[in-house]
Amino acid sequence: MPKLKQILKKKYFIACMSIILICCMFIFYIVFLWKDTETKIISLPILPVENYADYSASEGYMAYDISEICDGNPWKEEWNIKTLPVFYNIDFKNNSTAQNYDDKINIMKNKVKYLEKIAENFGVTDNYTITYGAGEGKIENNEISFQTSIYDNTIFIKFKKTIKLPFDSTAINKEQSEKIISYFIDNYKDCLNWKEAEKALHFDYTIEGEKYFSLYAYEKGNTIEQELLNYHFNNVHITINEKNEITSIWLKKADLSDKIGDYAIITAEQAKQLLYSGNYTSTLANTFSQNMTVVKTELVYRNTTYDSIYMPCYKFFVQMPHTEGNGLRHYDIYYIPAIEQQYLKYYDDLKHKFD
Repeated sequence: MPKLKQILKKKYFIACMSIILICCMFIFYIVFLWKDTETKIISLPILPVENYADYSASEGYMAYDISEICDGNPWKEEWNIKTLPVFYNIDFKNNSTAQNYDDKINIMKNKVKYLEKIAENFGVTDNYTITYGAGEGKIENNEISFQTSIYDNTIFIKFKKTIKLPFDSTAINKEQSEKIISYFIDNYKDCLNWKEAEKALHFDYTIEGEKYFSLYAYEKGNTIEQELLNYHFNNVHITINEKNEITSIWLKKADLSDKIGDYAIITAEQAKQLLYSGNYTSTLANTFSQNMTVVKTELVYRNTTYDSIYMPCYKFFVQMPHTEGNGLRHYDIYYIPAIEQQYLKYYDDLKHKFD
């Protein structure tokens, strides 16, 4: 019996010590770890949300039904993304802070160095010319040219000898367009230093009712975050002529080295509520009203020349009540920042300064 009491007393002691240890760990987390986490969240910079209606072309789409409109965006709502990174647009920042001609020339020199690396990937290693000024830079030989601008991160590559396709592509439709993209990926992804690529066909209609295909591809990522970033910042737009030969590409390779931080993301439904409360941005003169219908939602990164920062936004396709004579519907675009509102400050123009 005394031995049993001794065992029970020992177990009681161990249980008490375990409870004390757990309490200590909890207190340590509250005092140190939780406090650090809270500090990191609060210390994130406030982000500017700018009004682009006076600067950008109106953004809208036309189709007989919203299901026809596609752009290859890989985002799916079921991804349930909690945080996403935000970056400074380095080209915008450089142009905003460049004081004189010499500053711009120095910026362009760095861009031309990168242009040389791209040209080398395409086999241009000698017998080429380099020209540049404060606004543009160019490398070319008799077969191909590479052109860059100080204002954005897109490189225009022109094939002076057009790329003829090894298959019949006289009738341009969805299948043929995707076939052209696949051909380009198979033959040129190494020139872009892409390990694996994905098609991103864009489609809508012109106002005359003609089908309009835009041929895009982007490098696939190892994570859903990288996939989304590459879709917006590491892609090509392939252009063809009337013979459906590849004539040029627009290569976007944004510099994302100037990261601001990782921000908490609101849900698509929360963003929709903000849209209906009137807290949106748009390139349109049309005002969103309560009786308008949202028919499609995407998570995107705005990345135009006028965006001072690259931040994730929800892109809402809103069906307009009127149609064209041929029955085409209009879909206007409205944006809601996907960042929690506490980190946002709204501006009427682009006249704010960088910290």
